Amino acid sequence: MIKGINHTSEYTTLNSFSSNRTSKNGYLSYRYHQMRESERKESIRALTGAIVGTTIPLLTFAQKQQKNILKMEYGLKEIIGISAGSIIGGVAGGMIGADRFDKKQKFNEGIFQFMNAAIPPVVVLGLSKLTDKIKPLNNIYGKISAIFIGLLGGMFGAAKLSNLICDPKDKVPDRKLTMKDSIANIDDALGALAMTDIPALKKLPVAPILPPIYVLCGYRAGESN
Repeated sequence: MIKGINHTSEYTTLNSFSSNRTSKNGYLSYRYHQMRESERKESIRALTGAIVGTTIPLLTFAQKQQKNILKMEYGLKEIIGISAGSIIGGVAGGMIGADRFDKKQKFNEGIFQFMNAAIPPVVVLGLSKLTDKIKPLNNIYGKISAIFIGLLGGMFGAAKLSNLICDPKDKVPDRKLTMKDSIANIDDALGALAMTDIPALKKLPVAPILPPIYVLCGYRAGESN
């Protein structure tokens, strides 16, 4: 007599690929990992930490320049210093009351956000200086091209480097760039425009816009799970 065929294992295998995301008991489940949904109080702590972390270096740089925070000038040290402060503050706030696993996730996201904020302007500045030395590129078109190439290359390079730092043995899927990351990179674009020596671009009002974006980066790192 022929026994009935059990299709359970087959269906289980096929169904595991039918959806990459489900929700159960407050967790968002992905194919290779889980992400816990942030609680309201956790988000508030991360936001508070990001605001404090942004404000301290912002006031410090403004005082050194003897300018209002809405009129201060941004160079590479200001961009890196304020972004680092916002991320450290957001992660520190988000870690309050978190378990060991969540703290590690927030720390890793903090590295990702910092790399994503610091590396692109460094690349842009390097390419901009390079255009100064190459006569055919030493014009507004060459400098604008250097900004866009530096931002895109810096973003992907930062993602690659942060994944290598956080997961050197490649045990989990890489943290990919998302649309939210691209929006957060507006600070890099504005900072790059502020650092350029093109007179028309240097007059752009970036000072009032950058601090809220830095807060967003710190908040995202602090609430990450």
